[in-house]
Amino acid sequence: MARYTGLRFRELGITFDRVYSSPLRRAFSTALLAAGLEDAEGVAEVFAADPSMCSTRYPVPVIADRRLEELGFGKQEGRRVTEMTEDASVPFRYFKEDPAEYDRRAAEVDAETLTELCARTADFLRETVELPCLSEGEETPERILISGHGACNKGLLMHIRGDRNLDHFWAGGLQKNCGVDRILYEPETGRYTVLETGRIYYPENLADNYRSLIRDGENARDL
Repeated sequence: MARYTGLRFRELGITFDRVYSSPLRRAFSTALLAAGLEDAEGVAEVFAADPSMCSTRYPVPVIADRRLEELGFGKQEGRRVTEMTEDASVPFRYFKEDPAEYDRRAAEVDAETLTELCARTADFLRETVELPCLSEGEETPERILISGHGACNKGLLMHIRGDRNLDHFWAGGLQKNCGVDRILYEPETGRYTVLETGRIYYPENLADNYRSLIRDGENARDL
């Protein structure tokens, strides 16, 4: 999916001046492919070892940032999603249907709250997007690619929309794998505009094949 996305970007003349990614391997590899830089097996592992690393081997900066990591689920990590959604004693049951309730109960399992996730993703956007536009003499990248994860990306969108109501956390529904949100930031007004959300650049059947692989794997776990 990421490879097709990168190919389509290049066909459309879409390039990036800077790439930011979660240091987790799947997100970092996705970022490299989508940006059309390279399909480098093992490269993501090297960068993940030092999340502060900014790679200079590519024509544009590629930066891993821990603030783009997925939400930490604490003691819920490793359990099956289907089991947890049926267990009233587990906060994850409310994760998608009632994010505000999940936020209130996350501490019960030593999990990161959605409030904490929104805070770190907002901090990332302020530092990498908003502040550079206010700094005189600093060259500001015109187009950046951010590669994150499902809940992480929703945290970014909460800040982009200027929304603090966790009842709206999943607004627009779950993001598809390699789904692309296109955002415009205007430094003159300090405002973001969501130009497009959830667009995919790969053939639909790739998603069907992916779901089949997950479903058929005897030991596959929901991530």
